[in-house]
Amino acid sequence: MSSVWPVQVAPLYPSIARENAAIVRSVYAAFNGLTQSGGINSYVETHFHSDCEYRPVEEVGTIRGHRALTSWVERWLEAWEEAWDEIIEVIASGRMIVAAIRVHGRGRKSRMEISQRLFDVHELRDGKVVRIREYLTREQALEAAGLPLRTTPELARQGLERSRAFALA
Repeated sequence: MSSVWPVQVAPLYPSIARENAAIVRSVYAAFNGLTQSGGINSYVETHFHSDCEYRPVEEVGTIRGHRALTSWVERWLEAWEEAWDEIIEVIASGRMIVAAIRVHGRGRKSRMEISQRLFDVHELRDGKVVRIREYLTREQALEAAGLPLRTTPELARQGLERSRAFALA
């Protein structure tokens, strides 16, 4: 079972945070079906802004735009018979959303299974993802999103959009 961290931050605008957290959840849900159903181009166009940028931890550079992101997802999924993400936690504050996820996969040729925890910082524009940056630690992701690392009673009273162990696989 995945570990779940204590409440750390609260959104400045709770209704916007809830909407944006739902958008991020839908991105992961759609991704989870790609190894079986394909439709990568449609996935990218539906969920990502035309000016999107994606910076995965395993890449040296940033992937920019729909065409580059579609190509990257195609190449990445070629290696996997199955690949899916499990959301552990979502912290949303305005346009910035931090998602703690566990990436799962089974190699197409090796049949080897992997599982790795990552922390994605999403920035949204016009209801779509404009930027994702991946981090290896929660602290790095919260800092990159400009979110506090600790909770105060006032932040707790403001509310928090958060999912615990929200499995999409």
